[in-house]
Amino acid sequence: MRSLFVALFVGWSFSVFAQETVNFFDEERRLLPTPEGAYYYSRMELRDGIYRIRQFYASNDQLEMDGTFVGEGINRKKEGQFIFFYENGKLRQEGEYVNGRKVGLWKAYYDNGQIADEEFHLEDKTLLYQHWDVAGNPMLINGTGRYTLQGLAGREQYIEILDSILIAAFTIDEVSGDSIYLVVQEGAEYKPGMEVLYKGIGEELTYPKKARRMGIEGKVYVEFIVDKSGDLRDVKIVKGIGAGCDEEALNVLISKNNWKPAMVKGKPVLQKMVLPIAFKLTRG
Repeated sequence: MRSLFVALFVGWSFSVFAQETVNFFDEERRLLPTPEGAYYYSRMELRDGIYRIRQFYASNDQLEMDGTFVGEGINRKKEGQFIFFYENGKLRQEGEYVNGRKVGLWKAYYDNGQIADEEFHLEDKTLLYQHWDVAGNPMLINGTGRYTLQGLAGREQYIEILDSILIAAFTIDEVSGDSIYLVVQEGAEYKPGMEVLYKGIGEELTYPKKARRMGIEGKVYVEFIVDKSGDLRDVKIVKGIGAGCDEEALNVLISKNNWKPAMVKGKPVLQKMVLPIAFKLTRG
């Protein structure tokens, strides 16, 4: 959703009437230069300094989101009640934002209309009151329990809740059969400290000549798993900038193989992490 909100005034748009703008987006919510191939379109209306944005499915004009924002440009934040819908018209999620953050009670629903989650957002944590399966069966007893969700690419994600707090979420590696944790109680950490890690990476990075010549800069996102012994494995680029920067980031991170493993209930587990490594040219 974020790409929608920070890019509303860029690209192809037109004013329907004073203070209302229409924009078109693909399925990944990237702004399109024309309406052709749009999966969503949005209508933004400005009144008294408050932006109301309604987003629709292009296929059937069904409302997908309705909410209000305050502020300008990249500082624009969600403020007030929001509602989200599935393409079939069923309610998907509802709740309130204050200063860009979820607050209070939020409810989520399945596309058959059955309630899925009730969670309460506090300033420093989120309490999951209850989760129901698609048939309407409650999965938590006194805020504690386990259940399975359908994750990205159809992969099942296993969730564990303790006293209404999410303490673990993991998937099963299809090849090795290992449990790969995405959420843990104690995260994996570089033993000398994360500040030392970033400082060391910065000192050891060599800016590729090709990237320097082409003026390429930005962040390379490296995904890796810290195993139960604290060693790195399955290190790969998930988003790069090319011109040799990706390979350089990969090699430097692989050399930092001195980690403390993640912990769940006092036991070491495998944790998947993503680390951004910045390449920035010095000018002047």
